[in-house]
Amino acid sequence: MADPPSTGPNWRDWIPVLSFAVVIAGVLIAGGGYISELRDNARRIHDLEQRVELLRSIDTRTARIEAKLEVLVPEKGDRP
Repeated sequence: MADPPSTGPNWRDWIPVLSFAVVIAGVLIAGGGYISELRDNARRIHDLEQRVELLRSIDTRTARIEAKLEVLVPEKGDRP
């Protein structure tokens, strides 16, 4: 006697669904990596901008100190 035909879906019927799920998972993983990379780059740019501002303030302070030293300690040729 032959087995009666099954009424439920065969495992082969799920192949398109599973392949679509794998593609969607890959897109989500790749997209998440891209978003994470954008966040890291934004953080690095912010850190660099902070360092540039710090260097500018150091340059300004150094220029002020040099100006004060020029007033307080004249050049060797300027001494009487």
